[in-house]
Amino acid sequence: MRDATRIDWHGRVEIAIGRIMRSLDEPISFKAISAEVCSSPYHFHRKFRELTGESVHSCVRRLRLERAMVLLRNTDNAVTGIAFDSGYETLESFTKAFKTVYGMTPREARRLHNWDGFIYSKAGLHYDLNERNKSHWFYLNSKGDDSVETKIIAFPEKRAIGIENIGDYWGLPKAWEKLGQILHTNSLRKDVRGSVCIFPDHHEAIPMNKKKSYAAIIVDSGFDNKYGLSEIVIKEGLYAVTIHFGSSEEIGPTWERWQKEWLPESGWSVDTSRPMYEWYQNECAEPELMLTFLCTPVTKN
Repeated sequence: MRDATRIDWHGRVEIAIGRIMRSLDEPISFKAISAEVCSSPYHFHRKFRELTGESVHSCVRRLRLERAMVLLRNTDNAVTGIAFDSGYETLESFTKAFKTVYGMTPREARRLHNWDGFIYSKAGLHYDLNERNKSHWFYLNSKGDDSVETKIIAFPEKRAIGIENIGDYWGLPKAWEKLGQILHTNSLRKDVRGSVCIFPDHHEAIPMNKKKSYAAIIVDSGFDNKYGLSEIVIKEGLYAVTIHFGSSEEIGPTWERWQKEWLPESGWSVDTSRPMYEWYQNECAEPELMLTFLCTPVTKN
C-alpha cells in the first residue's frame, strides 16, 4: 500500500470507528458506513480488516460485549435492558453470547469489580464509557513486515519524580545510580509504578548542552515527595508508541529509525509541548530481553 493511500485509509477507518462507537446501542448499517467514507462495502471491509485485524462485524460484536461489561460493572441498569442496548433481541441470546466469550453469565460478571472485561483486539481498540466520543484510536502500521510498528495511544497524565540531568544524555546512568540509592535508602520500591527516562527538551532549537532529562519513577498522585527529587508531570494526550527490545544503549538507533521511517508519512507530527519518554517494562531482565516503550507526544496533521 502506498503511503498516501495508507494515510487516507487510516483516516477513513478512524471515521468509521467513531461512527460505530457512537452507535453501539443502535442498529448499525454496514452499507451506510461504507458510503459515509466513500467506499464500496467490499473494499471498505477489506481495508478495515487490514488495518484493525478484524472484520467490521467482529469489531461491532466485540465492542458491544465490552460495552455490556462496562455497563454491568458501572451502572445499576437491568441485565435485560443492557442486552437490548447491546443489539440482542432477547436476554437468552445475549446471555449465550456473553457466556461464550467470557465464560460466565452477565450476572456473575457483575460481581467482578476488579476486571475490565476487555476482549483481545490486535489494534488495541476498546470501548470506554467516558470517552466514547474522543478520537484516540490507533492502528498497526501496514507498510510491511520490516516496518516500524507504531500505535497511537491516549495516555492519562502521569506524575513522576526523579533526578535531573542537564546536557548529554549519557549522563543519565549516573542519575539512575543516584536515584537507585535514594529508593533503596528510603525503602521506596513499593511506591514505584513505573520507571522512565523523560526528555522534555526534545525541540531541535534547544542546544544539547542545555537540554534537561530525568531518570525518574512514576508514582501515585498522593505520594509524599520529601526526598528532594524533581517533580515532572507527563501531560495526558496522544502518544505514538513503538517497542524496543534490547539494551538501553541500543535505544537511540530505534528512535532515529522511527523518526525517519514512520513519522514523515504517518499523518502525525511531534508535539514539543509535552515530553518524550522511555518507559521500561522489565528493568531486571537480561539486556537482550529488555522491553521498552518509546513514547512520543503527537498531534494529528
